[in-house]
Amino acid sequence: MTNLTTKSKYLIDANVFIQAKNFHYRFDFCQGFWDWIIQANQANIVYSIDKVKIELERGDKNDPVRKWIDMLPHNFFLTDIKDQAVMASYRQIMQWNHSNNHYTVQAKQEFANHNVADAFLIAMAQTHEYKIVTYEKSNPDRKRRIPIPDAANVFGIECIMIYDLLSQYAEDNFSLKANTARRLE
Repeated sequence: MTNLTTKSKYLIDANVFIQAKNFHYRFDFCQGFWDWIIQANQANIVYSIDKVKIELERGDKNDPVRKWIDMLPHNFFLTDIKDQAVMASYRQIMQWNHSNNHYTVQAKQEFANHNVADAFLIAMAQTHEYKIVTYEKSNPDRKRRIPIPDAANVFGIECIMIYDLLSQYAEDNFSLKANTARRLE
């Protein structure tokens, strides 16, 4: 478990937002989760990237997540494709993807699709020392899809589940742990 005295920062994958609103943390009964994400961003703990925002914006216009992201602070979604250092990391990741013989051609094409945020999340995490929060699980034997944790592992990036992040930084009522902001200063 991460020590709160470290300044770990996290990037949230689109699937965390989508699964949260569809299952465990629906807006109609668990607004605290969504408020916690904003608090954690204001405490410089969690962010996401522009590519994730674009994925979420492709949803139905009445989707609560799509409406919610419009209310987020401007700095929540970090610039990815306009960051030259991130794009240099992205090129490395694409070179790995292209030369990898473990995955199917279709899996590698999906991973390389510029409309999918996965490789960009990994590039941002590698460049700026973030950890990735995703529901995806490692599955090194899988060949038909490249899971974020498996690709991230190649580049030394840690992936965690949202529950692990909440255990570290949220009280049982979804408020930011009182000592988090003080310890992160």
